[in-house]
This record gives sequence, C-alpha cells and structure tokens, in this order.
Amino acid sequence: MSINTTYRAVFRVSLFSLLTIACGACVQAASWYDWVDRPWPARYVISVALDYSRLEEYAPERNENRRKKGSTILWSFEEFFGATHPFRDIQHPAGRVYEDIYNNYDDFGYQVIVFDKSNKVVTTHHTPKPLQVRQTPNSDVRLDGLMVEGDATTGNPIYKLGEWYVHLPGARGDDITPALCSYDDDGRYSVNSSDRYFHPEMKFNVKDIINDRGTFGCREWAYQMKRPVSVAGLGGQVPDAQGQCQGGFEPGLYKGKLLCPGLDEASIYKPNVRGFVQPYIDVTTYHDKAGKKTHIGRFIGWMGFDDAPRPIIGKHGDYWLCLHECPDGEAPGVIADMADWTSKRGWPMPKPTPYFPDSRLKASKSDAIE
Repeated sequence: MSINTTYRAVFRVSLFSLLTIACGACVQAASWYDWVDRPWPARYVISVALDYSRLEEYAPERNENRRKKGSTILWSFEEFFGATHPFRDIQHPAGRVYEDIYNNYDDFGYQVIVFDKSNKVVTTHHTPKPLQVRQTPNSDVRLDGLMVEGDATTGNPIYKLGEWYVHLPGARGDDITPALCSYDDDGRYSVNSSDRYFHPEMKFNVKDIINDRGTFGCREWAYQMKRPVSVAGLGGQVPDAQGQCQGGFEPGLYKGKLLCPGLDEASIYKPNVRGFVQPYIDVTTYHDKAGKKTHIGRFIGWMGFDDAPRPIIGKHGDYWLCLHECPDGEAPGVIADMADWTSKRGWPMPKPTPYFPDSRLKASKSDAIE
C-alpha cells in the first residue's frame, strides 16, 4: 500500500470518526431508534467504491472500537456482507487505474444489499442478529436510512446506509430527489461539512474530488432514474401525423411537448407514465467531455420496488463494466465490446452526464418564501 493510499484511507476513517462524534454530540442515542412509520422505498442499495478493499479492511477495526466503547450506533456494514471485485478474476494491466488516481484495479468493488417489503434484509449477512431496515428523522428534508439488528429496539447495533434527501431547493431540486446519499456526498457538491466548520474561508474546487470520490453521486443517480431517453441521446422525435410513435409506443408529455420515447420495438423496456425511460444507469465519472478519461468513484445507489430492473454500468479506466441487473441474464463483470453490447439492444452509447454541484441549485422564489 502506498503512502498516499494509506493517508487517504486513514483520513477517511478519521473523517468518519469526526462525523460520528459530531452526530453523537447533537443527537441523543435513543433518538436513533425513533423510527418513522413509512415503508422502506428501496428494493436494493448498491455501495460502490474505487477503493472498496480499504472499506472492507478498516470496517472490522471500526466496529471493534465501537464494541469496546459500548456504542450501538453507526457501525460499518461492510464487514458483514460479501463484496464483488470484478477485476480480481480477469487478466488486466496491473497497478493503478491512472497515475494520478491512487488506487489499483483490484481495489475496485461493491456490495449489493437487497430488501423485501417487510423491511427485512434478505441478502446473506453475518451480523450477530438478522438485520432489518428502518428510517429515522434527520431534518425537515432528510431521513436517515439505517439497518438495525434484531427487533430494532434501543440497544441493537445500527448500521447507517445513507441519508434520504426528499427535497432540495431550486429549479432542479425535483430532478435530483429523492436521493439516497452517503458520507462521500458530503464534499462532492460543495466544501464538506467539517471544512465549512473548521475552515470557513475554504473554496470548493471540483478538481479536488474528481480523481477520488468522483463527480457521480446520489444526485446524479436520482437524475438518471428520472432521465428521459431523448436526453440520453436516443429518440425524442415528435409523433407522426397520426400522433403515433415508432414501435407502437404512446407519446409522452415532456417539457410541454409531445415526444416519443425513442425505444425500438425489440426493447424489453417500456416507457413510464411520462412516456420515457432510460435503459441503464451510467455511474461513470467523466474527466472530460469526450469521455477519454473515466473512472468509477464512490457512491451509493438504489432502485424502488416498482422500478423495473435496469443495468448499472460504468467505465473504470479502460474497462466498461455491468455491475448489477445486467440484461439478458448476463453475469456482472467486464463488457467486452460496449458498442456491440448497446447496439444489439437498440440502446444509445453512454455519454458524459450532468453533474449537480450546489452552484447549479439556485433557489427559486417559492423556495425563498418557504
């Protein structure tokens, strides 16, 4: 492990500890068990990191420290679920993804946690007691998404998945919510909370995060869940003179115009109530508009019980990957030929996607009144 990699890993553990201390100071432990009486919305959560091996390495140490202190909140779930490392089973160039990214291909990994509608965690896990998933209030616009052992009563260990942002201000707020955000999103869109407190003069610079956690996070995931195919580069054509769309699909109203969803008749994906659907979620961080330099950073994503299966794809260095819900029964892993993979399904090739830092979220007049 290089000095830089070690520093980054230790820094992340220190930041996690700092946030934990801050939370413990402002919220009494019992309040973490004040569950909201509402259904858990996600059928799965996927946790991804270019350095997932580090998360797995440090999780037991963090959990042991909490166990010794008698703390029941904010344990690390990474210790108790199996992880997928797609580059460990194939031949690929050894070493770093890029010279200025301090992680190797083999470090990349992810975990998928599946839930049922009764709030149970159905993915195999090895916690002392079975896990269920709950929500508890965090603020007027946020809910904590938590896994908790046993019967969820006070004293059972809690593992934080993320924070649900049910609303964000500004004209684009509805486009990027609801969003399930992790602690890596704190600092992805503006100066992180600890630096805002200790270094109030610090300015946000996207270059500080693009090579590390990346510019794809919870807001970008939510945007793509709602994203019309026409924006993705396929379709968006107007209906014909008879008001029909190619493939027999009904047109949908998008930004005041009737447009066709742009899916060919062989596609298994059907338009949603607005007439649109994007066939995949692209989790790539694009370093340039041409997509010549790419990697997959750190984020969490989710899909709801009513959402159709949708492939989760991304390009990490030189390799396209399908991470989850791959089409036609394909196993997750490296995609040998992305152009062939998309074209045979009538899908567009992925292109650089929008990024939503705080500077793009200007509050509207109605938000200001509220």
